[in-house]
Amino acid sequence: MKKIVLTLATFFSTALLLGAQETGWLARLRDRMVGPNPVFDTAYVYPLRQAWVASMAGDLILTGLETRSDVTRQGDGSTTHLAGHLRNRWSGKVGGGLAYGPLQLVYTTEAGAPRGQRNRYSRLALVQPRFGVSFQYYTIHGHLDGTATGSDAVSTSFSSQYPGEMRNLVADAFYFFHPEHFSYAAVMGRHLIQRRSGGSWMLRAAYSQGELRYDLRDVLVRESHDHVGRYRTGDFSLGAGYSYNWVPLHRAPHGRDTRGLRNLTLNLTAVPGVSIYNHLHSTAYVFSDPDHPVEGKTRRNHTFGLPGITLAARAGLSFSWDRFLLCSTITYNRSSFRGIDSVNLDGQTRQRYETKTAGTFYDITARMQLNVRF
Repeated sequence: MKKIVLTLATFFSTALLLGAQETGWLARLRDRMVGPNPVFDTAYVYPLRQAWVASMAGDLILTGLETRSDVTRQGDGSTTHLAGHLRNRWSGKVGGGLAYGPLQLVYTTEAGAPRGQRNRYSRLALVQPRFGVSFQYYTIHGHLDGTATGSDAVSTSFSSQYPGEMRNLVADAFYFFHPEHFSYAAVMGRHLIQRRSGGSWMLRAAYSQGELRYDLRDVLVRESHDHVGRYRTGDFSLGAGYSYNWVPLHRAPHGRDTRGLRNLTLNLTAVPGVSIYNHLHSTAYVFSDPDHPVEGKTRRNHTFGLPGITLAARAGLSFSWDRFLLCSTITYNRSSFRGIDSVNLDGQTRQRYETKTAGTFYDITARMQLNVRF
């Protein structure tokens, strides 16, 4: 809790200090970043002069991984079907953010969990009128549940005794076709105001890289997953969709200040996509001693069965009054991975198996954010 309070205090003190001392080159930078932009039609979108935005953020995040594997023994052709998921839960996080013009940084961490098992989320974004880029990174800890179904159609359930760890990095870039009537950042805690309702078609390119580590002290889990203790995946996709801002309420501020500003904006965005490149790295472990696994060779496997489907969606609501902005957003991201490999499960008997693995990373994030403009 002390770390969280210190982080929030740092965000606010930095914004206050820099906002109060915008002279010389910093003032010129502010005018360049938040001044009148010829791309915007000011009848629809206009910027405020307050370049700095400090925020307190609370996140409710559900993040997870689902896997499916077919393990075929080459000797007799018998196949075992494995289905598993990282047993997750809604994770509450608190933190803060700082934005300067189109650039924004947000960091939140789980409250109340042990330090080594806290789920964390961070996001860095740059959103211009015509394009935007963002990077988000999160870690979660959870137990693995699943079932193993053999050729005899008999299913066995398994559950990990120790939590595994999942990490995921998503980098994406957007391009907007009609930025003169639309601002994607209007409900994201920024200095931009959507005056009248408007929308835009958009393109999205995204790269998602995920990693899942099992705790290899779990004998049942490692035997159910071919002694593989780590998966690392990568997926590149292209998509197209539409984003729309609906403005049921707007009252312009008085003069160059924010006094008198009242604005209510609702955003809806949906961008489906198709994977055009996908890979899977898996790392198996050898157990000379049950308690001392030795990392083996990492195998690189390209996808099979393309194309895969990805989806990014967002719903957001923001309310501005004077220099304050309250915004709430819900986002959904989904990406997949697939791979095929032949492995040795037993270094002594040299029994060979062919394994087809597929999985899905997903995250649902609900955020409430209180912003103050400076």
